[in-house]
Amino acid sequence: MLANNKALQGIASGIVILWVCLLYPATSFSQNESTTPRALQVGVITASPLYIKAADGRWEGFSVELWQAVAQYLNVAFEFREYSSLENLLGALEKNEIDVFPSLPVGERLESMIDFSQSYLKSGLSIAVPAEESEYRWLRVFEGIFSKHILKAIGLLFILSMVAGLFVWLFERRKNDEMFGDGTVGGIGHGIWWAIVTMTTVGYGDKTPKTAGGRIVALIWMLFSIIFIASFTANITTSLTITELRGKVHGLNDLYNAKVGSVSQSEGFDFLTKQGIAVIPFEGIQDGLAAVASRKIDAFVLNEQLLKYQSKKELPGQVQVLPGIYDEYFVSIALPQNSSLRKPINTALLKFMKTQNWAELCNRYIQ
Repeated sequence: MLANNKALQGIASGIVILWVCLLYPATSFSQNESTTPRALQVGVITASPLYIKAADGRWEGFSVELWQAVAQYLNVAFEFREYSSLENLLGALEKNEIDVFPSLPVGERLESMIDFSQSYLKSGLSIAVPAEESEYRWLRVFEGIFSKHILKAIGLLFILSMVAGLFVWLFERRKNDEMFGDGTVGGIGHGIWWAIVTMTTVGYGDKTPKTAGGRIVALIWMLFSIIFIASFTANITTSLTITELRGKVHGLNDLYNAKVGSVSQSEGFDFLTKQGIAVIPFEGIQDGLAAVASRKIDAFVLNEQLLKYQSKKELPGQVQVLPGIYDEYFVSIALPQNSSLRKPINTALLKFMKTQNWAELCNRYIQ
């Protein structure tokens, strides 16, 4: 009986030991799995100055450094995952393949597909066009100065000066022989000289009418000259401005009859579509600006900071950004729908934006 009990106790102990051996590895694995958090997947695309890929493969730029600061507040690990186009990146965000995209304009179309954090930047759209080649710029200026209507105005000016000079000479030739003498030709020449000097408000004072008739002519000529010179100056300014803006696109209204490009699924693409403007889609900003520089398209519409940075750093003298901002919007961090990161990111963003580092970041990249 005692032997049987011992045998049963041995069997029971063996079963317990076997059970512990089987469960312990599973429990150990489960604990290791739960204590190792997954690194967040952060989507990026090449778009200076927001996302800049260095020669050694490191990422830097405004949006990259913003996210690094937020991640430091959250104390989370992350990995950058590069995409070739904004369209592909947004698709990955919608499918939960990535957790964060650090900068995206808040748009009505995207609200139904993804979530947005607290906005941290106000921006807008600008228009990039081919730059006027520097070697031809001065030729354009001379063309403007010596345009047909400007030459006509100069001719009219000289004729009126001759008429005013003739009338002054007629009144002054006898009583003011010292200033308007030297015979008929010389006297008329002095009168024309006086008229031109008076009209241009130089007023040397070497010749002045002394008779009542001469002074009445002078008064009328002075008043007329003020009006004429103002109009003449305005015409020259207008001519030079039109010559300088010789390109096909000078503003938003010119886009309706031009070849216009934008990045596919970007805020610029959506805005142009809503305005009824035909848009040529591009995968990235570099492709679009290259098409502008080579004059394959007339204009490229996208974020103001992106266009100004790229045109200045990458294509100086080839592309220029027109003055004016259209369709202003706010920029936020984009997240998959119902992301648990939204509230922590909002808190971290607000804390970071109160620091001096935020101001320095803005000054370095987007001011």
